[in-house]
Amino acid sequence: MLEEYADFCYNQIGSYILDYIEYFEELRPQLSRADIEISLPEYVSMTVFSSISVFIFGIFILGSSMTISSGLSGFVLSIALSIVLSIGTLIGFYLYPSVIMRDRASKIRDSLPFATMYMATLAGTGTSISQLFANLAETEEYGEISKEAEKINRDIETFGMDVGEALQRAAERTPSDDFKDLLWGINHTVTSGGSLRAFLHERSRTLMNDYERRVDSFAEQLSLIVEMYITLVIVGSIVFTSMSVVMSSFTGYSPDLIVMIQMLAIFIGLPFISGMFILIVKGMAPGGIR
Repeated sequence: MLEEYADFCYNQIGSYILDYIEYFEELRPQLSRADIEISLPEYVSMTVFSSISVFIFGIFILGSSMTISSGLSGFVLSIALSIVLSIGTLIGFYLYPSVIMRDRASKIRDSLPFATMYMATLAGTGTSISQLFANLAETEEYGEISKEAEKINRDIETFGMDVGEALQRAAERTPSDDFKDLLWGINHTVTSGGSLRAFLHERSRTLMNDYERRVDSFAEQLSLIVEMYITLVIVGSIVFTSMSVVMSSFTGYSPDLIVMIQMLAIFIGLPFISGMFILIVKGMAPGGIR
């Protein structure tokens, strides 16, 4: 769907974007590492076209509604808001590849200890490098690593690259430094005639030790987050409910208004805060325990 939209945007304004594509070259490696299969001219065209579209629709929708209610001042405000939304869209598209790239790097880091142990087991049976990555590509439980392995196997089997060239190309496009080091290590071991099984076993132990340290660190952080949640959500809701009742007697607000505020806090505020805590915990958790 995204590829089709990018192609549509390129057909509309691509000829104009090509004159300025050199100013967006830093996005090219990010698109590759984020596994976004869109060319740089298409992505920049999509970015600019979306930003312009948001501005035009903002003027049309906000301008018509705010002008009716506030006259000229409302129309001027609608233009300002449309500009802000347009710039926000532009920034969002510009930052999107780096966000996806960091997310992929995190997923690869979490799965890498287990994938490396699997590769070490295959290497112990005398499996060739190309077949090793072919088997790894078929194991979907390793997620992003399986996708990287599929590309390596494709470069070797379909494009006819030698193992060293395929590994070098994979190391340049992966967003994970750990996976990059592993690929360079495999390449060095193969070219120097070393034991691939011994190298992978040693690297898997190192990666697993690092994974266990991150799990221990997460456990400590989780206990702190639980305490914050209890204080903010459970104790805070009780205090808020009690204080709102007490304050209503001093402020003179109607009981119906106080009840409505309490209901909004309980049925909207608490689920929102709880959802934010869930997202925070999910983002901090190592992949194996999410």
